[in-house]
Amino acid sequence: MTPVSETNKFIEQELSNVLKEYEYGVIPNSIEILPTRSLNSDAHQSSIFKLTLLENVKLIITIVEEGYIITEVDPLETNVNEEDLECAKKWINKPFETMEALLLAASPKFGEQFHQALHAKLSNLQQSQD
Repeated sequence: MTPVSETNKFIEQELSNVLKEYEYGVIPNSIEILPTRSLNSDAHQSSIFKLTLLENVKLIITIVEEGYIITEVDPLETNVNEEDLECAKKWINKPFETMEALLLAASPKFGEQFHQALHAKLSNLQQSQD
């Protein structure tokens, strides 16, 4: 297996994980894989995707060796809270090791949903041990 195909396999797996793991913390059905914009002929088509935060802010995210990078931020609606928009914009072009870290930084509402989901999982685990 070549390094390029290993990278592509990793990217496909990461996107699959994002689709499954974080759907609760973004607008439902908003995660979409986009064609690559890279001029590199070895780049895989699934290395760029978009999603919409619960704050109605659309992010374009690129997966690179350093991790996840927000490359574009746009309001989904004209009545988006300016603070929510600025919260996401301040992270443009800054790499995050994990998708979770990116979403926690860019979306306060994701943080709320994340903590609720974590609490529910821990409660279920505790109940199953009782």
